[in-house]
Amino acid sequence: MDKPSSSANQQLALFLDSLSIQIAGAHKREDLRAILRKVSGFGRPLRYENRAYWISLSAALLTAALALLSLYFYPNNVAAPWFAAAAVLTSLVFASLIYVRRNKINGLSDALYQRDVYLDNAWQSEPYHGKSLAAQLGQQFSEFRRGNHLREISWLVKGEYQGSEHHFEYHAYNFHYVDRRQVTTTDSKGRVRTRTVYDHHYRFGLYLPFEFVRDIAISSSWFGGFFSGSYKPASVEFNRKFKVKAQNELAAAKFLKPAVVVEIEDLGKELSELNLEFSSSGQLCISYAQNICSWQRQYGLDNPEQFLREIEGDQTLTRLHNTLKRIHTLMRFSDNNF
Repeated sequence: MDKPSSSANQQLALFLDSLSIQIAGAHKREDLRAILRKVSGFGRPLRYENRAYWISLSAALLTAALALLSLYFYPNNVAAPWFAAAAVLTSLVFASLIYVRRNKINGLSDALYQRDVYLDNAWQSEPYHGKSLAAQLGQQFSEFRRGNHLREISWLVKGEYQGSEHHFEYHAYNFHYVDRRQVTTTDSKGRVRTRTVYDHHYRFGLYLPFEFVRDIAISSSWFGGFFSGSYKPASVEFNRKFKVKAQNELAAAKFLKPAVVVEIEDLGKELSELNLEFSSSGQLCISYAQNICSWQRQYGLDNPEQFLREIEGDQTLTRLHNTLKRIHTLMRFSDNNF
């Protein structure tokens, strides 16, 4: 690599390292604006000069091709396979270096946009251990007893919602679980083979304090429960979609008043495979099949002006907000003032 390119790449690497520290320490929107202003003032696009790497990669691939081609004309050339293997390994090294350089800039763009999403949704990162938290939650909610091989929380944030009558904190999570099973096959020669298959599944949801209702599970994707009793409200549509398990049938009837039934029916239209579990300790876990806390940026640090305009917009997650609003409505319908 020539000296000017090397110097420019070193300068860029140091600049990206400083951006990484600033992004990690950003606590308000003005911090993000300052970072993007700094990127705009860098004087050139945030892009590594990879020309030397591309030339080396092309040369290595050409060497590998020529070494393999030589075997066609000289089948007894024992050195050719070694030259080909060495050239392929060399090309993988240069391809990896190019990928790592590009991925570093993309990763910083993702991190900055994530900070913006967290700020707009008033989220806080929560320290946690995925497997132990899933086991802990499994003591309260059947939702986290899915899977016979692995259960883990793969993402977690803490947020809060202020409604007209109730204020509550919540945790939003991604739940990953794995089912292990044995598959036996017989080939054309009658040989029997057994192999282990791991099926990966993902669920998403929220858990939060809900003091008004206890010991009830409402499920549209049934997975068992802690409660042996059952209950059916008058709504045919509700009973076609959901099953209700409860410790006490009278408590379930008191909670599932007509307004609550309609609210859950509407929520079930918005969230597929919806489950609601109200634990004996006054906690609610609402879970579903789609990720309503996902986000996708359009621009990045390679286009700081457009990126700045993007983060100036509102990144509030609409489906999450609507779900929190419906939870607030359930609280209003369940408190003593309704």
